[in-house]
Amino acid sequence: MAPKRAAESESSTDFSKELDKKKSVTVRQFNGMNLVDIREFYIDKVSGEKKPGKKGIALSESAWKELVRLLDEVNDALDALNGGKRKKVEEKPDQKPDEKKKEEENDEKEKDEEREGNIKERTVKTEEE
Repeated sequence: MAPKRAAESESSTDFSKELDKKKSVTVRQFNGMNLVDIREFYIDKVSGEKKPGKKGIALSESAWKELVRLLDEVNDALDALNGGKRKKVEEKPDQKPDEKKKEEENDEKEKDEEREGNIKERTVKTEEE
């Protein structure tokens, strides 16, 4: 008997774009349903492959269209939170050096926090043994 290929036959990707280093938006079909999937990804330590994480949301086509319909209201709410000023969103290729540096510092900080968490885990396990 041939091995099952359920994952491939049940889901197909039509569009995928990275939002940032960890997040992507994908338009795909799963079990005959069109979905817009916004999800965090991680790099598998064993295989080195980029894999989808638990954090994310898959919106049906109708939910996506409703979100798009609300886009102006969402932008207005963001403007209100920013003191009535529309924040300029920089695209990655045009990113200013200061912004790149901040992003790199944030990435480094996340790695440090992750390392600290792993060290604490090992310490707790050692103490329990």
